[in-house]
Amino acid sequence: MFLSLVPLLYVGWMRLRGRIESLEVRDRSKRTGPFLVVIGASVMAFAAVWGMEIRGRRLIAALVGCHVLNTSLLFLITTWWKISVHCASVAGAVATLTFAHHHVPGTMLDASPVDGLLLGGGAVLVLAILWARVRSRAHTLGQAVAGTGLGLAPYVELFALAQWVGL
Repeated sequence: MFLSLVPLLYVGWMRLRGRIESLEVRDRSKRTGPFLVVIGASVMAFAAVWGMEIRGRRLIAALVGCHVLNTSLLFLITTWWKISVHCASVAGAVATLTFAHHHVPGTMLDASPVDGLLLGGGAVLVLAILWARVRSRAHTLGQAVAGTGLGLAPYVELFALAQWVGL
């Protein structure tokens, strides 16, 4: 809810009010509000998770913390350069799923006979989004590759936090 629904509702509200022309928010000068909403909602999600007594709380908090960090980096970069947020988002989801598959015992993928197909499909999806963003001329190859690279950061960040989260 915090990481997807709240930001989507805000951008939808901006579109309905005529403040943006499309849900992509192509005008970089109009991205400040959506980025601040995403970061604020993510901080609220972190606080909510940290306040719960649940199994895996540190891992979930680390996931949300990585989201806050990487979204903040995207926000800073996009103020002066057009990095691909689409590529970063898809690559981030695949990187997180891959980390969970390889380092978190008892994940759903461990029991699946198609786990390799799912992760391989994720990699193909990342490449397809990269290609589509360049092909549609929404980004240069460099902008799409940079977004993809930043999107892959959660794997490294979570690996660095593995001992803290109890893995």
